Amino acid sequence: MNDRNRMTGKHGADGRADGPHTLAHLAQRGAERWPTAPAVRWRGVGGDWCRLSYAEARDAAEEIARGLMALGLGPGDRVAIQSTLRPEWTFALLGAAASGLVLVSLLPTTVPEEIVHVVGDSGATAVICEDAVQLAKIRAARSRLPKLRHVMVIEEPRPNGTGGESAGGVGDPLPDDGTMTLDGLRRLGRTAVPAEELMARQDAVQPDDLLVIIYTSGTTGPKKGCALSHGNYVSVLRAHPAPPRRPDGAATTGNGTIFVVTGPHTIALLMQVLTWWSGYALAYFSGGSPERMLAELRETKPTILPLVPLALEKIHGAVLAHRTELERQQIVDAARTGLRVREMHARQERVPDGLQRWFEETDAGLFAEVRDHFGGAVRRVTVSGAAVSQDLLAFFLGCGVPIVECYGMTETAAAVTSNTPDDYRLGTVGKPLPGVEVGIAPDGEVLVRGGNVFRGYWGYDEREFGAVRDGWLHTGDLGEIDAEGYLRLTGRKKELIQLSNGMAVTPHPLERELRTSPLISNAVLYGEGRPHLVALLTLDECQARAWAAQRGLPGALPSLVREPELLRELDEVVTRANAGLQEYYRAKAFTVLERDLSVDKGELTISLKVARPVVHARFRERYEALYD
Repeated sequence: MNDRNRMTGKHGADGRADGPHTLAHLAQRGAERWPTAPAVRWRGVGGDWCRLSYAEARDAAEEIARGLMALGLGPGDRVAIQSTLRPEWTFALLGAAASGLVLVSLLPTTVPEEIVHVVGDSGATAVICEDAVQLAKIRAARSRLPKLRHVMVIEEPRPNGTGGESAGGVGDPLPDDGTMTLDGLRRLGRTAVPAEELMARQDAVQPDDLLVIIYTSGTTGPKKGCALSHGNYVSVLRAHPAPPRRPDGAATTGNGTIFVVTGPHTIALLMQVLTWWSGYALAYFSGGSPERMLAELRETKPTILPLVPLALEKIHGAVLAHRTELERQQIVDAARTGLRVREMHARQERVPDGLQRWFEETDAGLFAEVRDHFGGAVRRVTVSGAAVSQDLLAFFLGCGVPIVECYGMTETAAAVTSNTPDDYRLGTVGKPLPGVEVGIAPDGEVLVRGGNVFRGYWGYDEREFGAVRDGWLHTGDLGEIDAEGYLRLTGRKKELIQLSNGMAVTPHPLERELRTSPLISNAVLYGEGRPHLVALLTLDECQARAWAAQRGLPGALPSLVREPELLRELDEVVTRANAGLQEYYRAKAFTVLERDLSVDKGELTISLKVARPVVHARFRERYEALYD
């Protein structure tokens, strides 16, 4: 690789080489620096927002750690957790880190067969599950898991279906098989293991010790566990600016709020440790519709907001909802002009007086309304996890939303490159983080080297898994580095579609453009071995209902997808998206699904990426009919 094809992250380094080398003391460190500051916020059973301080969160994490030690779990033992993202998930992570244990993440959608694979493959001897639903799955799999000795449940099942603030589970009482509640585990920890024993465990943890095993949500093949160490995450955290301090040298409180919309996967895990590293409050999305997400953004007013592209598209749809076509176009035009003015400001160019007055009025009015959809106080919105439309990013940047693209994967502790609000280039995922090297292989594959790169897949010999060769992680992504060091992703090696004419095309450019339509929630192209591409489209139900109501059409999706007026509208969307692409990248026909794609059905991963092989197999007849 020449210098053009290999870049090293240098921007933004804070040089904190004397900071923690592991995350074993992370809970204690937070309690010492910000004892009374809010650490976690969540919506309680009654609908009000609850909170715990850093000192209270430290107590919960250390009691879990001591409880697991009392059960006989030693350094390096694995404990799995199957739950939605909630405070107890974070406390379990911090407790595992403190006691030298390895946390194994199980998604709440995991079914018993997958539980057998993940828990069995990782050799976990203990499982923490969320409620009666997850407990039933664990019980269904337990007879095939001879190493599993301990099961804890966060929400104790109650026969009458009632529960306290953190106990909303329903069903039969706990089985008489040694299963205990998480509160019971904490009580055990308080009495059975002295605090000094935990301190000795913390001090013994080394940077190369494993912290978590995350089984890739992957779109092909059996799931493999990415084994990530304390040092992997510390290397990423050191790339973030140090928390601000008062003139007397003490760490400040109230650094802001991180609102986590996504489920318990790699991005959310990084956000949890970043919270404790930097003194933020971590607010958890209670789940549900896009409308609820928007409401909770306004209630929590986050300062940092990590999003996947689909969530960003939902916000964009909400901004344009209930407006006429003319009003929508006016907003888009205003955002385009707003971006031009902001770029002139950044270059310190003079803005004509009339244009400046228009900008100030629009920024205080229309653009402020757009920013309110993000809570009104956001300092940084990061988008990663899948391809995102550049028109969408330009729209929000023009409205003054500090939104940037970044890039990472589970194998790199979720971080490789990032734009920043002050240093970004549209169409790229930014420059390498401090301490990270990025290169481009001769075939265009993105290579990564640095302290963030994982040590391998659990149970696989390095020569077998082959992901890291000569120190470089082979990501499977295709990309290019420009002269200023910005990385541009161009596709996935495994997702190239080989047409019958021999042309290999990436589906992402057209799929990305199609999703910019408020009506479309997902677009999945197809064409392996066929003469051209075709598309499967799904509708954004909220936007589609509003569109149908304006035209007096049925709002139910199974009926709406057969309406000629809708099909004409979608045909225009596809035609516009095709127009900017080369011939081979265009879809010649499309079909519209009667429902959206689903995580529960395996069509989307937990990070809301399309599981392309699943969609292709499940809807093959629909695709093939488009060639008739």
